[in-house]
Amino acid sequence: MAAHTNLLSPHTLDTLRNVELVARALVEGTLTGLHRSPYHGFSSEFSEYRKYCPGDPVKHLDWVAFARTDRYYVKQYEDETNTRTYLLLDRSGSMALGRPGAPRKFHYACYLAAAFAYLMHRQKDAVGLFTYSDQIHSYFPAQGSRLHLLALLAHLESLSPQGKSDAAPCFRRAAETVRRRSLVLVFSDFFDPHEAFLSSLRLFRHKGCEVVLFQLLDPLETDFPFRGLTEFRDLETGETLELESEDGRAAYLADLAAYTRRMRQFCGSLDISFETLSTATPFDRALLAYFHKRERLF
Repeated sequence: MAAHTNLLSPHTLDTLRNVELVARALVEGTLTGLHRSPYHGFSSEFSEYRKYCPGDPVKHLDWVAFARTDRYYVKQYEDETNTRTYLLLDRSGSMALGRPGAPRKFHYACYLAAAFAYLMHRQKDAVGLFTYSDQIHSYFPAQGSRLHLLALLAHLESLSPQGKSDAAPCFRRAAETVRRRSLVLVFSDFFDPHEAFLSSLRLFRHKGCEVVLFQLLDPLETDFPFRGLTEFRDLETGETLELESEDGRAAYLADLAAYTRRMRQFCGSLDISFETLSTATPFDRALLAYFHKRERLF
């Protein structure tokens, strides 16, 4: 698989403001092949018809539909999927951070989530969605139909970041809901004041889920480019702090590096992938990081 050099930039994608178009551009502009999951599902409840594609099992062809239309159609079932993917999207207030002319962390996260949803749909896998801050705001069960994908993408397009961060109860509830051996992708800055959320990640691993965490940070956070006396405002609480930027830069960057290192070590102990991404980074890096991890596992 290869990445195209003309992939749309984050700024260009942000101006499109259409999640489905962005998702299609990301997936089709980044990948020339798709990795197939080793998990195989089973059929239980009929969901919808779709046109036959070369390589589809012949046993699922609907011959009655062929007799009526002279075209080949395949029956799809609600549980007929290679794997289930659940997207967990942090929509707390801290995700609203962004520089002028660049996508906010939340927009970046939405585009990545949409790209993975579109990708899983292309692979005929089921995809579900949780959005959360200090509570679960919305939940879409994992399904594989085109109508489900469109509803999920439309929902992503309607969201805005708000509320305080408290991932632990949200992760506990999500872990109770997801199917065993699912793929769980989490999009967040992981600036959570309660470290209990780290322990809550164990619940996904206890169910045999593969977990990938995408930490999304703005260059304002990673570079701390401020000069002179600066007022900083907490996007979740509204609290403000005045600080001489040069005096606080070294301590802030050291704390950020230490926090990220602890997160990476903790996730490594649970065999959880932890990917830190800047909103200035091309979107294809997140998709390729996912595939590289899959290749290492299987």
